[in-house]
Amino acid sequence: MKRIICASVLSLALASAGAECAAVVDGRAVGLVGENGAKVERGAGYVTLVDHKALYYASGVPEGRDVEVRVRMAVDGLAKSAASLKLGDQMLGFEGAGGTMFSNGGVLARAKLGGREPPAAIRDGRIFELRVARTGGRLRVSIDGTELFDVPDGRRKFGAVALRPWRGTMRVYEFSLKAERFASVDSLVAREEEIARTAASFPWIDLSGDKAKDAIVAEGRPDLYQGHPTTALLPDGRIIAVWCTPHGGWCGPAAESCDGGYTWTRIDDRFPEGYKRHVNCPSIYRLVGPDGKARLWVWSQAKMRPEAKDHRDHREWGEAMPSVMSEDEGKTWKEMPALGRKFLCIMAFSSIVQLKDGSYLGLYHTGPDGIDRSPLGVLQSVSKDGGFTWSEPKSVCAVEGKDPCEPYVFRSPDGDELCCLIRENTHTGCSLMMFSRDEGKTWSKAEDAPWALSGDRHQGVQLPDGRLVIVFRDMAPKSPTRGHFVAWVGPYAAIKSKETKGTYRVKLLHSYAGWDCGYPGIHLLPDGTVVATTYIKYWNDARKQSVVCTRFRVDETDKGAR
Repeated sequence: MKRIICASVLSLALASAGAECAAVVDGRAVGLVGENGAKVERGAGYVTLVDHKALYYASGVPEGRDVEVRVRMAVDGLAKSAASLKLGDQMLGFEGAGGTMFSNGGVLARAKLGGREPPAAIRDGRIFELRVARTGGRLRVSIDGTELFDVPDGRRKFGAVALRPWRGTMRVYEFSLKAERFASVDSLVAREEEIARTAASFPWIDLSGDKAKDAIVAEGRPDLYQGHPTTALLPDGRIIAVWCTPHGGWCGPAAESCDGGYTWTRIDDRFPEGYKRHVNCPSIYRLVGPDGKARLWVWSQAKMRPEAKDHRDHREWGEAMPSVMSEDEGKTWKEMPALGRKFLCIMAFSSIVQLKDGSYLGLYHTGPDGIDRSPLGVLQSVSKDGGFTWSEPKSVCAVEGKDPCEPYVFRSPDGDELCCLIRENTHTGCSLMMFSRDEGKTWSKAEDAPWALSGDRHQGVQLPDGRLVIVFRDMAPKSPTRGHFVAWVGPYAAIKSKETKGTYRVKLLHSYAGWDCGYPGIHLLPDGTVVATTYIKYWNDARKQSVVCTRFRVDETDKGAR
């Protein structure tokens, strides 16, 4: 860690609003902390942030409810630069790869910046003044005196404030904060640097260039997005995949493989007509009831009203968490009663695990009124009759300043513990995890998952030697494979201890969308082949996301991990 201009590193001047932290004053860096020794260059009345991918922090972390941030700056090479301002666990992007503004984090999601052009004041090389004010539980942002947005902000902690040039070059003339008081940013930057060292040294192998291992289940087109598959492996070796079109869209598409994922045949016509009104991330499971009979179930977020045209319009939701069911291993299907309003969700059951008494524990996530906005939380429910009825949903994970979602619950190799890996949707740190030793009756407090398991929509299998293979969209901070579809291989003990010994990662598929991929199904075949099915922008052309099945063997990747 390197402080830039060490004299007067943190200026704490009592003001009417409390204290002040000056990071850049009159073009001089007096309290700026660049991660990993990131440097600045002195210009004529400004400092230039030289290391494009580094975060440049104000050296004080604001504490208290009311916070003000003022930055006078310019971005050279603004176009598609992803240059941004970090506000604790939120990220405000001036112009992303799509040529529009972007945001990260539940608070800024309410500003609906995605798809908006940058304000006229933010143009390549032009000096502008950015002001951020959090007062009275609201966050207000203005550019050159014109309000950009005003949204609720109930976070207890504001967090550290930083600038990131990314693909642009930032010239900073003034950068200051006001708050009730400040803490030092040192520990946070030290943690960021430790993450960078982990990312640089963690062993991984790249299989993404080996197209022979892949099979296309459903090809995307310029006008067709295929997304969010889940799969079920049946006793006779068949694999059934279900998915939706477009992103979070209409259910109905389905395919079957009879040769371990090499080839696939569409089976959409097996499903009832009403299933086409179901929306968002269909999740398929094979559950055995108390009568000993196995049934296949597919749950989804909602069933839209017949007149609905837009799958994203929650006002057109008719029923929450509807399902279809098969009693003949997927040859025929019928609609079943929806679970109802108590099960309002963003995604239906992300994972289901069988408990020792034969019942099933299902976990899913939701937001306010089932809408995909912060704060997100994880709920669980139990079925004692093989999926027909479910207990009253119970909240099991809610974390201040975080958005836990898409839980993956599985049993430890010794059978005595449940582990739940959880996507953290602010993507400002690592994923989360929690544990239960009483069959889900109680859970440990959610904590950071290991860096190498930080990502979205985990799913996994256990190998004969007890190790685990867990696949997901990689969202680990500073990861060389961030945004792509990866596998983690390692022992269960390494999850709890967060040790890296005996673990490695595999880049399975490259995403040409940058990140939009990774909702998978995964199975271990009798011959030791791991079959993972996901959605991904597989080609670097106009075709949108496709559903893709990839196969690999751990006895081979063990030899190649670097």
